[in-house]
Amino acid sequence: MRRITSVPVVMALATALLPFPATSASAVPAEPSDGAEPLVVERITPDALDEKDTLRISGEVTNTTSESMREVTVRVRYSKHPFVDRDALDDFASGDGWQPDAPGPEDEITDELPPGTGHSYSLSVPAEELGLGSYGVYPLVIEAVDGDGAVIGARYTFLPYVGDEDDPPAVDIAWVWPLMAPPQRADDDTFLGDGLSTTVAEEGRLGRLLSVGAQTPVSFAPGDEDLVELLGLNAEPSESPLDEEATAEETAGPVPQDETEAETDDQDEGEENGEEGEEENESEETDPSRTEGVPVTWAVDPGTLDDILRMAADEHDVVNDPLTVPAGSDPDRESVQADVAAQVWLREARRVLSLDTVVATPYASPDLAALLRNEMDGDAEASFRIGREAVERALGSPADERFALPAEGLMDGAVHTLFAEEGATRFLLTEDALPVQSLLPTTPTAQAPLPVSEGDSDEEPIALVADEGITEILSMPTDTPEETALALRRFVAETAMIAGENVGGDRVIVASPDSGWDPSREFAEGVLAATDELPWLSAERLDEIEPPAEEEWEDVRGSLNYPDRAAENELGSTYLGLVEDVSRDVRMFNSILVEDEDPFRPALVRLESVHWRDEEAVAGNMRSLVMAKVDDGLGDVRIIPGEDVTLASRTGITGILVANDLEDQSVYVHLSVFSENAERLSIGEYDTHFEIAPGAKTTVYVPLSARINGRTVVHASLHNSAGEPINSQAVQLPVNATGLGTQALLISGVGALILIAALAPRALRRWIVRRSRAAAEAERAAGETPEGDTPAGGASPEGADEDTDADGADPGPRTEGGDTPSQEDGAPGDDTRTPDGDTAPPRGEGS
Repeated sequence: MRRITSVPVVMALATALLPFPATSASAVPAEPSDGAEPLVVERITPDALDEKDTLRISGEVTNTTSESMREVTVRVRYSKHPFVDRDALDDFASGDGWQPDAPGPEDEITDELPPGTGHSYSLSVPAEELGLGSYGVYPLVIEAVDGDGAVIGARYTFLPYVGDEDDPPAVDIAWVWPLMAPPQRADDDTFLGDGLSTTVAEEGRLGRLLSVGAQTPVSFAPGDEDLVELLGLNAEPSESPLDEEATAEETAGPVPQDETEAETDDQDEGEENGEEGEEENESEETDPSRTEGVPVTWAVDPGTLDDILRMAADEHDVVNDPLTVPAGSDPDRESVQADVAAQVWLREARRVLSLDTVVATPYASPDLAALLRNEMDGDAEASFRIGREAVERALGSPADERFALPAEGLMDGAVHTLFAEEGATRFLLTEDALPVQSLLPTTPTAQAPLPVSEGDSDEEPIALVADEGITEILSMPTDTPEETALALRRFVAETAMIAGENVGGDRVIVASPDSGWDPSREFAEGVLAATDELPWLSAERLDEIEPPAEEEWEDVRGSLNYPDRAAENELGSTYLGLVEDVSRDVRMFNSILVEDEDPFRPALVRLESVHWRDEEAVAGNMRSLVMAKVDDGLGDVRIIPGEDVTLASRTGITGILVANDLEDQSVYVHLSVFSENAERLSIGEYDTHFEIAPGAKTTVYVPLSARINGRTVVHASLHNSAGEPINSQAVQLPVNATGLGTQALLISGVGALILIAALAPRALRRWIVRRSRAAAEAERAAGETPEGDTPAGGASPEGADEDTDADGADPGPRTEGGDTPSQEDGAPGDDTRTPDGDTAPPRGEGS
């Protein structure tokens, strides 16, 4: 904890040591009416005052009232007694406590100040005139008063004083420099805005942090080279052309003979020196090669690096205002070309970060505690693997896997175990994770022992606790010159107070800003310069910090603590349940891929980032975009509907066209075809499973067999190897059977013969009966009518109908043409004549 001494104790000590009367209420400056500050402090030098220096303060005073002001004076008040502890700095900076009244230099502005106008001021005083005592941090107030002595503006700051000490107290400081941002993409090709392009520009947040932390010239000019080719954006990490060692070996050419001999001698000497020589050689190979400036440890989020890499590599989509996208609708997006600013940033990052230690969070800083609590261990473990791959892709070299960076510097026992299983032995934590368990009047060292976890290696695990006070100071606003000057002054004072605590032994403080640190360039440069120049600070490399001495610090901090507020802020089970819905679709998509790929896993991990704890709306829209992309991917493996199938015979074959519209993945699918009515139409054997290359199509030929004419629907669907359908609906293929084939014709012919056989005897009997009756009538007519009176043509008397017998019965079926069968055999009614013209007697008579 930062506040380790109670406020009443501090105020009692301050009152005893600083017996100055407080100023009257009239000394409190009035609030500016138009937003302008009546007093601005732009510069205070030097950072640390010694007895030979001159204190200089400059800035501007402005009339923020509605009336002209005269006889305005800017003056200094200070105390000749230093602060007693760090908490006293907080109390004084608020301006609500005691007021020092030792007078310092002043600058009277003789010109009249009309409303809204300003005037610069400058104050200076030799250190020896201030009458300060020994090393320490002293109160300093800069204020402007009008002619009546009323305070119109004041600034409360600090005066670090070294005095005449040649060897002031000292403390080591190790810097952790963050290069992180919230996830910028939904799926791999869709960005939630164009803010990242601005961030990596020269004056963007990540651009400033990179160039200032480098402490060497960094160029943001694209240059004449092809950056895509130079960065090897399409190559494997090990093939990166920016690997300086590999490039040097390739371009150096043959090694001269004398150099070879020298190397051989060195090797022989190393063998003679034994293990010590081997350890030195290993150290030389692995140590970063920074030769100037303050060593910094770069803390990166692999997800951020991956976003920048994707933006630099190729064309991508940018969603315009994702918060306005209605649920379930396609957002307004535009296609954007590869970002040159991202390419330049990557080029410089690869060069700069290779000089220092790089440590990394898991991919996209996931909420590991929430994932493990909701039994999503697979996603938690995947974030480490994906993170390692992303760092190597972007930087061409790995991060130091000994370091663990839990989200917000907090972890519970389960997260500790997970990090340990992934090889971590050094944990960067906040003071809330390992609070001081006793009321210490001093600042403890950053190192603290950790309990051995199940996954710990042989190396002893330690925590490196970031100083809470330093973290807060680094997060102070620095948008204006005044804010920068005052924040820098506070950083100098805070470190001077830590160094001045007489505790003995070596101590280290870890300066680790928040992941979203956004300082001004002047402030970021100022804290590094102060680290390098202040006599009480000594820069330390984070990877060289040794474990604490047990006898000195084993009881200083308590056990690992996971605050209730952290648990309450975790991603909720409801939200993670919605992410699991997307994950189920992702598993389905992966199940049809030929290679062991998981292309949507980074998108899922991005959905589980701690950044969405307070950004529910963005997280919801991001999840919808990812789900839509997964559904589109499943929809790209599809059956293309064809025309209706017509069978002209009993059997036939139809082709089912299956397409893989995915651009990068081959798929292996199972085709299922079944008839809606198997009694009418059956399905034969066909290829049920097959592989399709990216962008290809294949036709599966399916035999069909119809038993009955008519329409039947055939259903076709695609499945994975486990039999699960990959699309929600099957494709329907109507089949019309219009012909029955040879067997059907044979059956029809046999049926016709049976019918004829059944009707023939009846027809023959009817014919015989008709002939007999006709003959009898002919004989009777011949006996009653005189010879020669027979009607011509053998017509029956009284005009009887030829087609009916005497009883009116149907004479039987007609033959083709309408004649009755009896007419063929000369039955009555035949009009047959002899050559003489006489009527011939009827045939068949007497039969």
